Amino acid sequence: MAAPSPRIVLFILALVVPGISAGRCNMTGTWWNVLGSTFYLSEAENSSLRGRYQTAVEAAAGEAGPDGLAPVIGIRHSGREPTFSMSTVWAGGSITSWVGQCLMQEDGNQVLKTTWLLRSPVASLEEDWKSTRIGQDNFYQIAKDVLSKEELQSLKP
Repeated sequence: MAAPSPRIVLFILALVVPGISAGRCNMTGTWWNVLGSTFYLSEAENSSLRGRYQTAVEAAAGEAGPDGLAPVIGIRHSGREPTFSMSTVWAGGSITSWVGQCLMQEDGNQVLKTTWLLRSPVASLEEDWKSTRIGQDNFYQIAKDVLSKEELQSLKP
């Protein structure tokens, strides 16, 4: 029996292995924004996202904890340029959520276009007016690495 041609092998790999086909956004990897914050994300077969978020900014000193690192959980759609939602809880009790879309740029690079919401705890209903911030951010993929199984296990709630 003759070996399959390289073209057939590549075609099959593009259909079977997520993220190999040209033009598909793959959210697995390291993502950086212009403020210096970083997502370390890994996609799973069941449309879930897991990872870590390293913040470079804080709403209040110490709010993000001593190292500014928090686990992230989320879900994504399975399309070519998937929409997604991710959340994290900070040491000080605040929660940040991001919704957005992974988009392909003309040069083949990927960008996560996000809108985020940060909810901080307040002491009373009268202080509720200052509890929520909203903004937008872009994250650019700087590495396509995958979290190790040990790292992923450490992130389970």
